[in-house]
Amino acid sequence: MSFQFATCNRIRALGFIQADRPNVTDTPESAGPILDLIEADLIRVVDPDCHTGGVVPGKKWDESRRDEVFTLCGLIFGKEGGA
Repeated sequence: MSFQFATCNRIRALGFIQADRPNVTDTPESAGPILDLIEADLIRVVDPDCHTGGVVPGKKWDESRRDEVFTLCGLIFGKEGGA
Protein backbone atom coordinates (compact mmCIF):
# COMPACT_ATOMS: atom_id res chain seq x y z
CA MET A 1 0.00 0.00 0.00
CA SER A 2 1.25 3.49 -0.77
CA PHE A 3 0.05 6.94 0.19
CA GLN A 4 0.13 10.16 -1.80
CA PHE A 5 -0.20 13.50 -0.12
CA ALA A 6 -2.14 15.63 -2.58
CA THR A 7 -4.68 18.42 -2.34
CA CYS A 8 -7.74 19.74 -4.10
CA ASN A 9 -7.67 22.94 -1.99
CA ARG A 10 -7.10 25.82 -4.40
CA ILE A 11 -4.85 27.90 -2.14
CA ARG A 12 -2.74 24.96 -0.99
CA ALA A 13 -2.48 23.66 -4.59
CA LEU A 14 -1.21 27.05 -5.74
CA GLY A 15 1.40 26.94 -2.99
CA PHE A 16 2.48 23.45 -4.08
CA ILE A 17 2.80 24.61 -7.70
CA GLN A 18 4.66 27.76 -6.68
CA ALA A 19 7.21 25.69 -4.76
CA ASP A 20 8.54 24.64 -8.19
CA ARG A 21 7.18 27.46 -10.36
CA PRO A 22 7.24 30.66 -8.23
CA ASN A 23 5.99 32.92 -11.03
CA VAL A 24 2.69 31.02 -11.42
CA THR A 25 -0.36 32.96 -10.21
CA ASP A 26 -4.09 32.33 -9.80
CA THR A 27 -5.13 34.24 -12.91
CA PRO A 28 -6.87 33.15 -16.12
CA GLU A 29 -3.60 33.68 -18.00
CA SER A 30 -1.59 31.51 -15.62
CA ALA A 31 -2.76 28.72 -13.29
CA GLY A 32 -6.41 29.78 -12.95
CA PRO A 33 -7.80 27.17 -15.38
CA ILE A 34 -5.88 24.27 -13.83
CA LEU A 35 -6.76 25.47 -10.32
CA ASP A 36 -10.43 25.34 -11.37
CA LEU A 37 -9.97 21.63 -12.19
CA ILE A 38 -8.14 21.07 -8.91
CA GLU A 39 -10.83 22.82 -6.89
CA ALA A 40 -13.46 20.65 -8.60
CA ASP A 41 -11.37 17.61 -7.48
CA LEU A 42 -10.90 16.44 -11.05
CA ILE A 43 -7.17 16.38 -10.32
CA ARG A 44 -5.00 16.99 -7.28
CA VAL A 45 -1.52 18.44 -6.88
CA VAL A 46 0.93 16.35 -4.87
CA ASP A 47 2.82 17.84 -1.94
CA PRO A 48 6.32 18.69 -3.22
CA ASP A 49 7.78 18.12 0.26
CA CYS A 50 6.69 14.47 0.12
CA HIS A 51 6.72 13.59 -3.59
CA THR A 52 8.23 14.63 -6.88
CA GLY A 53 5.95 17.37 -8.19
CA GLY A 54 2.97 16.55 -10.33
CA VAL A 55 -0.73 15.92 -10.44
CA VAL A 56 -2.82 12.83 -9.84
CA PRO A 57 -6.46 12.03 -10.56
CA GLY A 58 -8.90 13.42 -8.02
CA LYS A 59 -12.04 11.78 -6.65
CA LYS A 60 -14.07 13.22 -9.55
CA TRP A 61 -11.64 12.24 -12.32
CA ASP A 62 -13.34 12.19 -15.72
CA GLU A 63 -11.45 10.22 -18.36
CA SER A 64 -13.20 12.16 -21.13
CA ARG A 65 -11.33 15.31 -19.96
CA ARG A 66 -7.86 13.73 -20.10
CA ASP A 67 -6.72 15.81 -23.11
CA GLU A 68 -7.86 19.04 -21.45
CA VAL A 69 -5.98 18.14 -18.25
CA PHE A 70 -2.80 17.19 -20.13
CA THR A 71 -2.90 20.43 -22.14
CA LEU A 72 -3.30 22.58 -19.01
CA CYS A 73 -0.57 20.64 -17.20
CA GLY A 74 1.70 21.26 -20.17
CA LEU A 75 1.09 25.00 -19.95
CA ILE A 76 1.97 25.12 -16.25
CA PHE A 77 4.62 22.43 -15.93
CA GLY A 78 6.23 22.82 -19.35
CA LYS A 79 5.44 19.32 -20.59
CA GLU A 80 2.43 17.18 -21.27
CA GLY A 81 1.33 14.61 -18.77
CA GLY A 82 1.03 14.20 -15.09
CA ALA A 83 -2.55 13.09 -14.63
